[in-house]
Amino acid sequence: MTQLDQTLATVDQVLQAGSPTSDNHRALSSSDSLQSLVTRWLQRAQACFDEKDVDQFVDLFSEEGYWRDILTIELDFNSLAKSSIKPYLNQHTLSLPALKNIQLDRLDQLKLTEDGLIQAFIKFETEVYRGTGLLKLIDTPPTSPSTSIKAFLFFTQVWEVKGHEERRGFRRPLGVSEQVSAEKRPLNWLEERVRSSERYKDGVDPTVLIIGGGQNGLSLAARLKVLGIDSLVVEKSERLGDCWRRRYDSLCLHDPVWADHLAYMPYPPTWPVYTPKDKLANWFEHYAESMELDVWLQATLVPGAEYDPESECWTTDVRLFGTEGTPARSIRLRPRYLVLATGLNAAPQWPTNISHLDSYAGTVVHSSQFKSAKEWRGKCAVVVGACNSAHDIAAELYNNGAAEVTMVQRSKTFVMSSQHGISTLMKGLYEEGGLATEDADLIFTSLPINLLEIIHTKIQENINKLDHELSQSLENVGFKVDPYPSGMLIKYFRRGGGYYIDVGCSQLIASRKIHLKQGHEVTRLTEHGLRFDDGEEIQADIIVFATGYQSIRTSIHQLISETVAQRLGPVWGKDSQGEIPGTWRLSGQPGLWLMCGNFFQARCYSKHLATQILLQELKIHDKNWPGRAHSKVCMD
Repeated sequence: MTQLDQTLATVDQVLQAGSPTSDNHRALSSSDSLQSLVTRWLQRAQACFDEKDVDQFVDLFSEEGYWRDILTIELDFNSLAKSSIKPYLNQHTLSLPALKNIQLDRLDQLKLTEDGLIQAFIKFETEVYRGTGLLKLIDTPPTSPSTSIKAFLFFTQVWEVKGHEERRGFRRPLGVSEQVSAEKRPLNWLEERVRSSERYKDGVDPTVLIIGGGQNGLSLAARLKVLGIDSLVVEKSERLGDCWRRRYDSLCLHDPVWADHLAYMPYPPTWPVYTPKDKLANWFEHYAESMELDVWLQATLVPGAEYDPESECWTTDVRLFGTEGTPARSIRLRPRYLVLATGLNAAPQWPTNISHLDSYAGTVVHSSQFKSAKEWRGKCAVVVGACNSAHDIAAELYNNGAAEVTMVQRSKTFVMSSQHGISTLMKGLYEEGGLATEDADLIFTSLPINLLEIIHTKIQENINKLDHELSQSLENVGFKVDPYPSGMLIKYFRRGGGYYIDVGCSQLIASRKIHLKQGHEVTRLTEHGLRFDDGEEIQADIIVFATGYQSIRTSIHQLISETVAQRLGPVWGKDSQGEIPGTWRLSGQPGLWLMCGNFFQARCYSKHLATQILLQELKIHDKNWPGRAHSKVCMD
């Protein structure tokens, strides 16, 4: 039995003990109100924090319990199993943080879940900040009559710094300019907006320089804006959203609308469930304008950015490409913080074992450059790769009348239907008529990924049953389905890809409308197609290599000096606690942050990154503390 099997068995026992059919569950819901049970646990926890009593605090958790924390224990993310809480605090000479006024929040969200857990939103504060969190309690076999209610999950996060709250709601700006020019003529809103981004060309340095104007860069800029921290977004494209506009015509987001809102600006209620790429691109422009973000377009960071530990500033050169009538030029900026938000994926990854590329007389393109299938009507196409982009492009080629489409699957691919998989994974959180986005985000963010992996392993078993016919139909034609036990989301968290969310292409493969070449590598290109290691040759007018992208570390090394790059720890995967390393957190290099991930991560973790920058600006946390940036990382 593997460690995962053992953990699953233990968690099953715990959940069964508190399941809706058990005596414990009935007693829990009838003998005491949920509110009183939560209040008593929080009172015990508060006493532990007041007395710095780690042993008593640990005793408040079930054996399988977790404490996930963002920024309250230290300026980092932590996911601590019960058995790890005391050793971690001792190893790092830490004590329990000085939390006070821990109390139940949002009584309307207090509930008994289907799994038999008491779920409660909580709030707390310290001398410096206010925090929010989540508590999940479970009725365990009692060691004494008063201590059977234990924490299965305790989540704490810094939400706002006192005196530096977000400027929204009751704190929103008036919209009336109080600034007066030297001629005592007030500047109107439009003049202020133009001047805001242009001032950086006239010797003013932004506090934060953000490289990349996708969902991550824009979300972080918006978070900083409402905290009163000035930032400048540098985007290489002609327009915001061009990174989406340039992709293949049929591209839509694979996550539903309820999970993909940007910070502060939810999509209208008429928005489609799956957002078309060009609609999303236009929304990026609307978002930046509405949030009044300072953006330089057609600009890029010149490689070799250097950090000066004495001044605690960067020396960066930003290259403006120039437009008609405006020559290209470089502008030197000295921001205190540099954020690389250029995406999880770097440059296109091309296979290195294919020879005679110049022999091919047709068209070769990477999936990132493939735009439209319309011109390939009546032609033969081969798509090398078998994940999301490969499937979408193969389906687009078929639907646009390509004479023959062949997919080359070299290994295995995790496949999950959008119909069954997405709805199951999002159930209760991101769905029509579901929770408010901030509430759903709090619940989902509360889960340590190691615990989420266990939960999703159980969920994936149900999805597999619903998708059995789909998987079997693919296997019948030779497609190799990767039985990744914990499912798509965990594979994304750990690997950054390697899956396909089926929106129709699997049926085309299963019905042999799209041909399949499985388990063989392309060895060379011929004049009219591809030759494989088994000697077969497939003819093609166009070959699309949907073979993924280089690591984000590639783009990092291209933008900053090698000396600085060597200080960075791992990026993505999992660290010693199961947390994703490198991004949204301390990078190992003072003043340098990485921001990447999907829309949910951009929305949630942009707040935490902005908070960390604020705390460092206020000198509340040491800018030179590296955190766990260099702890062991795994890519499973």
